[in-house]
Parts: sequence; structure tokens; C-alpha cells
Amino acid sequence: MDLQLSGRRALITGSSSGIGEAIARMLAQEGAIVVVHGRNRERAEKVAADIDAAGVAIGDLSTDEGATGVHMEAQHALGGSVEILVNNAGGSSTGNTSRTPLEIGVADWISNYHTNTLAAVRMVRLAVPDMVAAGFGRVIQVSSAVAIQPNNLGTDYSAAKAALNNFTVSLAGSLKGVGVTVNTVTPGVIMVDGLIRYARTKFGDPDMSVEEITQRLAEEKVFTLPPVGRLGIPQEVAMVACMLASPALGYVTGSNYRVDGGQVRSVV
Repeated sequence: MDLQLSGRRALITGSSSGIGEAIARMLAQEGAIVVVHGRNRERAEKVAADIDAAGVAIGDLSTDEGATGVHMEAQHALGGSVEILVNNAGGSSTGNTSRTPLEIGVADWISNYHTNTLAAVRMVRLAVPDMVAAGFGRVIQVSSAVAIQPNNLGTDYSAAKAALNNFTVSLAGSLKGVGVTVNTVTPGVIMVDGLIRYARTKFGDPDMSVEEITQRLAEEKVFTLPPVGRLGIPQEVAMVACMLASPALGYVTGSNYRVDGGQVRSVV
């Protein structure tokens, strides 16, 4: 199937590793002109060289200045405005998702909101006006299953992702008839490099396979396996993101696509 992405200009935030990297790779394979974003230039440039990207944009999206710099770098590398914006950058800004709501300080709530919600808002405000002017654009927000089905831990992160989901619907509704769609992709537990490193360190086995990691983490009740019986891989999230980026899907907007193996027990 031709996704009609050849020559389309794309910026994928947080694409120097993990899910973002997988999305950048797949978009590049489909012929898109890609800019890799990250906060570590060496890692971003490594990915960019590997996928023959147009360039890199380095900066912290949790600040207005950082987001503006990233957008300017991306436009320069692309040789034009951003047509496909994938807001993937995020994650727990405190690195601690094991605290209850009453154990999380206000500063951490604010930090996670800046990292996971306002980072996307900033990039949308910078990129979408050009999409509207051109009559075409795709915004894809990468959220998390905990935005829909939160637990009692790490609620500063899950609440920030829930706000991102809400923002998607509001933004999509405001862009009527202008050729710009906005959708969310919601991964469950995905076997990214960071999770693999964590498990190998935790269990003291640097050669653990993905299958062994899945089994041990489930046994230790780090998570519950979803109905499909395994964890997802970044490429499965990337496949959905690339589909939503396609000009052929102009009738899909304001939607949330779960890539979670059935983790979220909901009919919506």
C-alpha cells in the first residue's frame, strides 16, 4: 500500500530512541523527509545518519525557547514548513512513577505537565499555522495507556498524558475544513531499549532475551501482560503513526488509536 508520504516533510519529537526513533525510521522508509529531534546531539545524529534523515533539531521542548529553537532548526533542515508533526517527546520528567498522588509534590506535577502536555502545545502552536495556510497537515500525539486507564501511582505523568488526549480532540474540532487532522496514538507497555536495559540490570543478566524479560517482569508483577500475552514493540506503534500521517486518511481526526495489546479495558 502506498501511504503517499513521499516528499512530505516530517518532524518527530523525541526520535533519537524508542518509539520516536521507530516512527522516524518508518516515515523515512515511506519516502518522507524526516528531521530527528532529541536533547542529545550525538544520539540524534546517529539515528539521522542511519535513516538518511534531512537533519536533526536539538532542544528541550519543556521551555518556550527550546521549542522555538527546535522548530527553526527543523524548518531549516527540511527546506520548508513542517507538514507532519509527531509529538512523541515526553515521559516521566521526575523519573519516578512509584509515588501515590499525595506523595507527589506540586513542582513535579508542573514539570510533567510541561514535559508531556505543554511540549506538544508549543510545537502545535509553532507548526500548525503553516499547515493551515498550506491546506494540509498531520499532527500525531503519542500518549500512553495510563492516560485512559490510570493506576494509583505516577499520576502526575498519567494526568499529563490525559490532558494531551483532551487537547487532541479540542484541536481537531477547531481545525474544520482546513485539511489538517489531529489524532492520538496510545501505546501500552512497549519493549523499548530503556525497558530492556532496566530488566537486564534488575535481573543481573546482560544477555536476557526479550521473551525472558517479558516473563520475568510479569512474574515480578512489574506489569500485567495484556490479552495478547506479550509486550508491544516500537514498530507496531510506528505503523499506526505512519498510517495517520498519510494524506489518504483525511477523514480521520480527533481519534485515539490504542496500540496496547488489549491492556485498556474500554469500548471507547
